[in-house]
Amino acid sequence: MKQWLQGGVWPHSQSKGGGSGGQDDKQSTLSRYWTMDRSLQRRLQKTNYQHIKRICRDRGQLFEDTDFQPNNRSIYKHKKPPLHPITWLRPHEICQRPRFIAEGATRFDVEQGEQGDPWLLAAVSSLTLTPRFLDRVVPPDQNFEHGYCGVFRFRFWHFGDWVEVLVDDRLPTYKGRLVYMHSTDPSEFWAALLEKAYAKLYGSYEALHQGFTTKALQDLTGGIVQSFSLNSQDKLLTYQVLNSAVPRSTLLIASINIDTRNDSKRTLRLRNGLITRHAYSVTGLARVRGHLGDTHLVRLRNPWGKGEWNGPWSERSWEWDSLSDRDKELLSARVRNEGEFWMAFDDFAAQFSHLDLVHIGPDDWMSESALHSKKPWRAVLARRRWRSGYNAGGAPEHVATTAMNPQFHIQIPRSNSIKCHVVVSVTQQYETNPLDTNGNRKRKKKRKLHHIGFAVYEVPPHMTRLTPVYVSEHEPLDVTNHSVAREVVTFFTLPPGDYIVVPQTNIPNCDGKFLLRILTDEQSNIWEVNEDNMLFRNVLAEFEESFKYTESRHLLGKLVSKYPPEIDASILQKILRSHWKSYLLEKPTLELCKSLVMLRDYNISGRVNLMEIPLLFHMLHFWRNAFTKYITGGHSSKTSSFNLRLILWEAGITVSNKVLECLILRFAKNRLLTSESYMTVMVRLHLAHERFHSIDTKMKGNPLSLEEMILMTIYS
Repeated sequence: MKQWLQGGVWPHSQSKGGGSGGQDDKQSTLSRYWTMDRSLQRRLQKTNYQHIKRICRDRGQLFEDTDFQPNNRSIYKHKKPPLHPITWLRPHEICQRPRFIAEGATRFDVEQGEQGDPWLLAAVSSLTLTPRFLDRVVPPDQNFEHGYCGVFRFRFWHFGDWVEVLVDDRLPTYKGRLVYMHSTDPSEFWAALLEKAYAKLYGSYEALHQGFTTKALQDLTGGIVQSFSLNSQDKLLTYQVLNSAVPRSTLLIASINIDTRNDSKRTLRLRNGLITRHAYSVTGLARVRGHLGDTHLVRLRNPWGKGEWNGPWSERSWEWDSLSDRDKELLSARVRNEGEFWMAFDDFAAQFSHLDLVHIGPDDWMSESALHSKKPWRAVLARRRWRSGYNAGGAPEHVATTAMNPQFHIQIPRSNSIKCHVVVSVTQQYETNPLDTNGNRKRKKKRKLHHIGFAVYEVPPHMTRLTPVYVSEHEPLDVTNHSVAREVVTFFTLPPGDYIVVPQTNIPNCDGKFLLRILTDEQSNIWEVNEDNMLFRNVLAEFEESFKYTESRHLLGKLVSKYPPEIDASILQKILRSHWKSYLLEKPTLELCKSLVMLRDYNISGRVNLMEIPLLFHMLHFWRNAFTKYITGGHSSKTSSFNLRLILWEAGITVSNKVLECLILRFAKNRLLTSESYMTVMVRLHLAHERFHSIDTKMKGNPLSLEEMILMTIYS
């Protein structure tokens, strides 16, 4: 069964329902939206922002946030800042007429402050080119006049959802001045309040200094963020990255990160005019032909409006004299924005040390008009989990289990001769402080991060699923370095063909949730590898048609002389115990025998006709042979629960991912499956199929899907 992933509103990857899961499989359906406002609105309806405002206005009080109190614990956990004492003041105590956002502001006038976080400042500054994104993080409908009660709200992306964080407006100051990030205008407070909300998200102001621009960019945009160190990267590769990303819906942020030893947070103006720890946006590429040959140029913009490059190809450099009038006019027309400038690519690669790419999904592309000149990505998103013993199969070196990981098929049509740019991101569930849905602090231990990554395999067109045999014989096309990070990203190109992406942890049996996001810039079909719930070999029916075997008649003759025409589970157990070594791997329990009776007890009498015994024995023999092929580790009657899918294939049954997970949860213990539990699984599956088709025959419109019937049978 192809379970089609659903992507952005438009343009999206092709999607449709299929198989027994299809559109009825509500729990497996992927999120339709990337980071869309519709998802955001559903999420934020649960916040108590309006409720708090109403209570504060009714009582005539200013809001005081008990989850992020004005004390040292909110500032630091380990290293005490040099400024002392820190006094927490509200904006009305700092200036006479405070404003949330100053009217008519056209430039990014925000300062880091003596103790502020440079990474957050750089990330926020990069959003000035995408005002809708900034408005989502900093709702502009807040002020210090109408309805003011001391509570403000900000939004941050957290593992696929937008979380609203509420704070009061008590801000840390030293000698009456703000010591963390703040606006240049002393009467504007959105920046200071934003950093406070971000500090609350991570537990303290000090916690922000342990981050990077990469993390802050993702928290503010919800995009896929990819980070490059330009100092250690080949220049040709850097240019290829720029050339691929600039025309697409991807924000590019370049910075100069140098260690100033005495104070790693300081910004410095270099002799070439550039400023360290500033976020420069890469806005274009060009190639010009002059007296010295072809030159590749990079266009950048500093949102502060100052800190422009003054070297070759800067505004007044002599290099422009070698260009034709048409080229001069064309390139100068593209740097009319304040703070925008050109520089040679070689100088760019030499001067800048860091490059962050923020890949924006199609829904956000639609909402932000500033991106409409760029080519949108097509996107799909999947929320899944790794579960030990089921699909937490580990990296490719774990050959026996890596194929058990979740699998996602990318099909790039072969009629398409153009290579397809693809971005794959795996984000594992992570905690910040953490907060609940109302932005309040929860008291619990932080979740430990796993080493995560993914492998990409090229597969034949008609191959449905990776198997242990296939991965043992074929090397993956690409494998990421498994790292203890909340997100692992790769940006690459693929020719037309079929590929399977396998999100994974580096070792098997690591439990955790993950978010898979795949972007493509060309038409592609993407679906989760799944299977139909299907009984493709009915052993019972096969045996009924060939009930002429001498052995079966001989057995039946013995039984007829000793037992009544109809027997219950206890008599069946007695019969089976006399012959169990031929049909089972361990002595049968009464519970198993009750299950076997259910298979042929159509009248619900608790009994089965003696004539059915050869049929049941033949079925048990067939099931046992399928099981024995996967006995490992010296167990005579047990196997790894990872093998259940393969055993079911051998026994003539396929099940969906959800059903398989449910079977392992219900019948495996300590990641092992006993032969008796397996026999019970087979009985339950056969019963579910039989009941479903019986209902389907009697009713014109069956309200249940086969998968739902199976799940009810397993968990009834």
